[in-house]
Amino acid sequence: MKKRKCILYTMIFSVLIAAAVLLPVRAEESGAPDWPEMTFSDFDVTQIQMFLDKLPDGAAEGMSFAEIMKMLVNGDLPELLSRAAGGLRQALFSEIRTNSGLMGQVVLLAFTGAIFSSFTGIFGSGHVSETGFYVLYLLTITFLAASFFASIRVADAVFHDIMEFMRALLPAWFLAVAMAGGAITSSAMCGFTIASIGLVQSIFSGLLVPLMRVYMMLVLAGNLYREDMISRMTGLLKMFIEWTVKALFGVVVGFHVIQGMVLPQADALKNASVMRVAQMIPGLGSGAGAVSQMVMGSGILIKNTAGAAAIVILLLLTAIPVIKLLVLMLLYETASAVMQPVCDKRLVACMSGTAEGHRMLLKMVGYSLALFGVTIALLCAFTNAAWYAG
Repeated sequence: MKKRKCILYTMIFSVLIAAAVLLPVRAEESGAPDWPEMTFSDFDVTQIQMFLDKLPDGAAEGMSFAEIMKMLVNGDLPELLSRAAGGLRQALFSEIRTNSGLMGQVVLLAFTGAIFSSFTGIFGSGHVSETGFYVLYLLTITFLAASFFASIRVADAVFHDIMEFMRALLPAWFLAVAMAGGAITSSAMCGFTIASIGLVQSIFSGLLVPLMRVYMMLVLAGNLYREDMISRMTGLLKMFIEWTVKALFGVVVGFHVIQGMVLPQADALKNASVMRVAQMIPGLGSGAGAVSQMVMGSGILIKNTAGAAAIVILLLLTAIPVIKLLVLMLLYETASAVMQPVCDKRLVACMSGTAEGHRMLLKMVGYSLALFGVTIALLCAFTNAAWYAG
């Protein structure tokens, strides 16, 4: 038995010596890339890049996920920001030019109604004034409804892009988590995270987006009458939408926090136990520990860099739609402030209500971005426990 163990140890030691001698020679002869490039070549970005290539023109146009990872690991953030800034700047000025014309038409229509109402009031024709107001009011709410429904389509497209990106990212990313010593964490969290993506998409696109259409129609119809008739219903619907978004964020992130407090520690204990046992082998313990630390460190680097690159992509996906919604909200608020001294308060309320609707859409997009951005950041932080335990 002792002779067999000696033969086995001798064979293993010979293999390790041969690998230590031959691998550097092979790397020098083949002109192999530096260590980060060799590490990132093991991370499969095919599905992620296919998704990015399908995106329309925007801040992520021409971006490569692997290239973003290399920029991040090399600390080349200024180059990354400069490439994204051009598209964002162009989108900002384009939205201002496009929507300022529409806003000018709505304000001009409202001022025309105010002038018409003043003149008919002077000549004592109250019925003509009221009829003219309703005609102008219908034209105004037609403009506002068309603009807001276009904004809803923008927000819905953002939700869809975020969910599809997460579906493309998670299989490869959780494989990197397993490489980093988080096999238990990867197998347990992957299923819940993918299920939460489907839940979030069904709630946002299937429930909240139709409710936003109903909310806007209630706002526009409620201001048609001089009496306050449906403001309570409008306020209740607004409260339900905002509470649903916040509750969804709290449930998904809270569940990941709870799992992150337990599962990575189980992985850390398992990996530390295996490494301690391997280090007890005479003659091979130190080498086994060094190799395992190197492999785990590579997995940690891939996992954290891919997580950071995913957050960058999420920011780029939502940047231009957020700019659109923000510009529209500010333009509607400005228009309502300009109209208030001279126009009917019902028209001003319509403009203010449309601005509030855009603020709600902006909040929904922000929560959707934060939901998955915070989830990725938490998982990256929690799954480092295996490395610290080693």
